[in-house]
Amino acid sequence: MNRGLALLLAIVGGAAGALSAVAAFAVTLMGILWIFVFGDDNWPAWVERTLNVSIPVLGLVLWAGIAWLIWRLLTASPRAG
Repeated sequence: MNRGLALLLAIVGGAAGALSAVAAFAVTLMGILWIFVFGDDNWPAWVERTLNVSIPVLGLVLWAGIAWLIWRLLTASPRAG
């Protein structure tokens, strides 16, 4: 496979995988916090700041990890036997 095409597939596939994983995680986490911890009251300011920083960082880390895994799969040499 062409290395340029493999890189493009790894970047786009990693972004799609990270987006879906982070969206599911963020919705689940905020739902749990709303139902079991903070409820309908005003949430503390530190919660919003923490989520606004940690969710994008988690997304970038997942993007890099998933893209690396896809890259490794696409550029691996075929094994003998």
